[in-house]
Amino acid sequence: MSAPRFALIVNRGEQEVRATGSRRLRRADDFLAAAHYMVRFHPQAGATTLRLAAAFAARTHRNRDGHIAFNITATTAELGVSRRTVLNHARYLRELGLIAWVEHGSNRNALRARHGTAWQPGHGYRGTATLYALLAPPHWDRAQGHRIHGRGYRARLIGYTPAGRTRAIAAARRATCASRRRRRGRERCTPSVAPTSRSTRLQGGKRDLDYTCRARPARQRASFTASQCADAITLTERLQREVWWLHGTCSRRAAYALRPLIRLGWTWQDLADELACWGVPPQLRDPVAYLHHEIARRRRLGELPPAGQPAAAAPPVDDDGQRHQAMLRERFHRHDPAWQHYTRHLRPALHAQLAAARKDRRQQAATAPVYRPVLREDEEDFLASLPVQTWSDTPTPRQIYAARAYRHPPARGRRTRESAPDWQRRLHDEAEAMRACEALRIALESSGFGGTDAPSTMP
Repeated sequence: MSAPRFALIVNRGEQEVRATGSRRLRRADDFLAAAHYMVRFHPQAGATTLRLAAAFAARTHRNRDGHIAFNITATTAELGVSRRTVLNHARYLRELGLIAWVEHGSNRNALRARHGTAWQPGHGYRGTATLYALLAPPHWDRAQGHRIHGRGYRARLIGYTPAGRTRAIAAARRATCASRRRRRGRERCTPSVAPTSRSTRLQGGKRDLDYTCRARPARQRASFTASQCADAITLTERLQREVWWLHGTCSRRAAYALRPLIRLGWTWQDLADELACWGVPPQLRDPVAYLHHEIARRRRLGELPPAGQPAAAAPPVDDDGQRHQAMLRERFHRHDPAWQHYTRHLRPALHAQLAAARKDRRQQAATAPVYRPVLREDEEDFLASLPVQTWSDTPTPRQIYAARAYRHPPARGRRTRESAPDWQRRLHDEAEAMRACEALRIALESSGFGGTDAPSTMP
């Protein structure tokens, strides 16, 4: 079976984090699995590319977002290859969609930017490093049966297809078996072979219990159901559109940080009003950590309600704006001069006129005779009433019947020549002329004037 087609990402503009179509990865195992699958689609990638990917994966624990600093000198010494080889294979990983630029390296002094106006020559020099983000290409997600929500760097894994679920279960079983084998190899000897590390000295006939740890009370943590977690994430996503310093944060982490307030019944409007009055630094590295710290600090100072105390009862939220529109209408009706003049002077008289008109109409309807059209009559009378000659535009019997039943003027069609009032007189004159001509012809023949050349009829 041939591998599916894949187009390399050769445009450098699409190799940036803000323009990439791949999603973010934070685990080294996922990045290595994606690299082993995608390396087959590049004609120049190979074992060195996988070694460079493994070197990148080993640095993921240094940053929670999965960003790695690309030190060319250290990577060259680690892999034992030339500088040009490292740069080429890093380009292969970018063209496969496995890494993308977060920040381009330069020769600017990072220490000068860090110290600002307090910088002195004694602080030294340190160049700005190139930062890469580890990614999962969409081609690999489709091959593994991953269900992805969103697109690009902020997309996230939300489930598996049936084939992907089977593959994920098999991979989890293999990982569990490998972990058990590694753990079995590191097992210690039994207590009968190796002595315990705890002291068993006796003082005054009693066992020394100084080594025991203080029993800590169990933390009472109210769990969130799946639906409550989904509602909290939806609330946080709506809050992120209102609070500027939460735009680029993960909605799941922010929802977890805001759980103490969400559990007390705070709405997103309440949270937006509260967060808007916080003095947030202009360059905030981790807004979620800032949320955890500020919520705990403000609770200690009494600026926020404690965990067991519910929030102050707030009026119900008018998301649709119906109460606001009703309030505006009521205020307009109450203070509009034209409305006041109408309600005081015109409305009573108008209501009285409308009531009188309705009463007259009801009385007229009660006294008027009910007309019922007669839709049946004698068939002979109906046929006798039809016109003698029927033309193409003459109304049908059904139309004539309906017009008569509803007292409409009947449609007679075109006026024929025979319907003129003098047609009988003209026919009579024509017959008399023909008889006169015939009598004249007979008289001429009998008198000897009628020959072969004579005409048979008079003009």
